[in-house]
Amino acid sequence: MRVIRYCGRERLPGGERIWRRLALRAGFAGTLCVFGYGVGGRPGGEQRKAERTGELGGIGLADYEPGLIRVWLPCACQAADLDPDQLAAEGSDPLSSFAHELGHHVQHRRRGAYWNEAVAERYGRLLLRELS
Repeated sequence: MRVIRYCGRERLPGGERIWRRLALRAGFAGTLCVFGYGVGGRPGGEQRKAERTGELGGIGLADYEPGLIRVWLPCACQAADLDPDQLAAEGSDPLSSFAHELGHHVQHRRRGAYWNEAVAERYGRLLLRELS
């Protein structure tokens, strides 16, 4: 798996190693692109507030297409360090989103299709359970 970061200091919650292990378990050898996006959607008050308080607004999102998974994270460059516990408490755990997209990958490998969200969720939860 190749990781490309479009944000210089972007960190993956839990560390890059756990993401690689999860991808290896699912047999994903493609590219993971990590995008940082601004807190609050504009370079103004919300980002500065996040820098002061250390609390990020925004959620982790992910998207799958064969050979490529894109993950969007609140931008750690313009706010305090990414706190995986805070993201999980808000129900926006990027690692779970990534596991869900890996579920689409497994589904695509086995069945040649990756549109079924329920199947992807089931595979993703199994992957996360295996890892812990």
